[in-house]
Amino acid sequence: MTHYLIEFRFQGTAKKEIKRLIWEVNREFHIRSRKRPVPHITIVSTFFTRDQNRLFKDFNNICNKTRLIKFNINGYGCFNSSKVVYIKIEPSEEMIKFREDLINQLKIYCKLSPTDIFSFLGIIKIIKKYSPHATIAMRLNDSTFQRVKDYINRKEETSKEYILARATLIKNRIILCEYDFLLRRLLNRNQAKSKAVYFETLEKIKQIQWELDMFLFLTR
Repeated sequence: MTHYLIEFRFQGTAKKEIKRLIWEVNREFHIRSRKRPVPHITIVSTFFTRDQNRLFKDFNNICNKTRLIKFNINGYGCFNSSKVVYIKIEPSEEMIKFREDLINQLKIYCKLSPTDIFSFLGIIKIIKKYSPHATIAMRLNDSTFQRVKDYINRKEETSKEYILARATLIKNRIILCEYDFLLRRLLNRNQAKSKAVYFETLEKIKQIQWELDMFLFLTR
C-alpha cells in the first residue's frame, strides 16, 4: 500500500553535524544501519490515502498560508519504551499550529497514524502531545540503549534556533514534493534536490538574519 509522511529535512551545517553524530555513535557501539541517515523531524507520521491529487493540493494550500516557522534544538533525550535516543526539538507555536492544520485537513480523507489522531465512536481528535525529535539511534537492545544514552548524556548540550525552511511530502520513502517557505513556492522532486534552488533558499535565510540583526542593533 502506498504510504506518505510529512517531515522537515535538515540541510547545510545542521545536517552535517547531526549525520556526523549518528555515524560517531554507530562506530562507537557497532550499530549497523540499514540505510543512510537522513536527519529530519517528523511533522505528520505515516498515513495512507487513495487521493494523491487532493493531498498534493491541500499540502500546497496549507503551506502557502503558513508564516515562517522557527524551532529550537535543545539537548538530548530518549524514549525508554521504544529504545530511541534523539536530539530534543522545542517546537514553536507556529510549528504546532502547522502540524494541527495539516492533520485537521488530512483526517477527512486519509488514514492517519494513532500518534497523530485518536478515534473513538466515529469521533476523531488530534493527539495534542507533540514530541518532535531528530533520531540519533533506534531499535537498540537494552544494553546498547543504556550505553548510548550514557554516552550522549556526557556530551555538552547545545541550544540553537533554526528556521523550518522547507516541508517535505514523502511517498514510499521518496520525495514527492517540497514547499519552500523562504521562496514561497512548491518544488517538484527535481527542484527539491537542486543545489541551485537551495542556494536561493540559503540567500533568503541570510537576508532574513541580516534584517533581524540590523533591527536588534537599531533598537538597543
